Amino acid sequence: MKLHLDTVRMLDRWRLHFAHQPPVSDGVFRRNDGIDTDAIFTSEMNRWYHRLLLEAPEHQLCVHDMAESFTIPESEDGATVLSLPSDIVRIVEVRLSSWRRSARIVTSPYHILAVRQLHPYTRAGVSAPVAVFENGRLSLYPAASSADVLSVLRCVCFRDGEYDFDDSALSCVLRDVDID
Repeated sequence: MKLHLDTVRMLDRWRLHFAHQPPVSDGVFRRNDGIDTDAIFTSEMNRWYHRLLLEAPEHQLCVHDMAESFTIPESEDGATVLSLPSDIVRIVEVRLSSWRRSARIVTSPYHILAVRQLHPYTRAGVSAPVAVFENGRLSLYPAASSADVLSVLRCVCFRDGEYDFDDSALSCVLRDVDID
């Protein structure tokens, strides 16, 4: 089941799964020894959630299809470059209509596949396309033709104060904050 939680509800779930403390809704509990447990739990919860978004298997995430939100711009240096909103943190799948399959996604400009795209003779073709995602830019190789449309763009988004994931990911909390 997909969960869509705000910070307060996520903190209640975190206490229940990680700290083994049920949420207290009928009273106020205060410590006066100087330890802010909410701040500690929120920090751990956010660290886990960021790692979840970047590393978890697709079935544990809420993936958004954003293909219809973009038009294909003119190609530059053999690539079609899309400027993505800042809340997109991970690309799960991308495909142009002329490609025979979805692109292999690379997140480092120093990865060998990303470096190969810089030269026209080693650049990817329609049977094995490559997408380089870095700093809010998605470079698609080979470049789109004039008749191409973006048929698939599946992304994972991070919005401050919102936690969207599958409830199966909470089982990762019990295993020392590990994913997998």
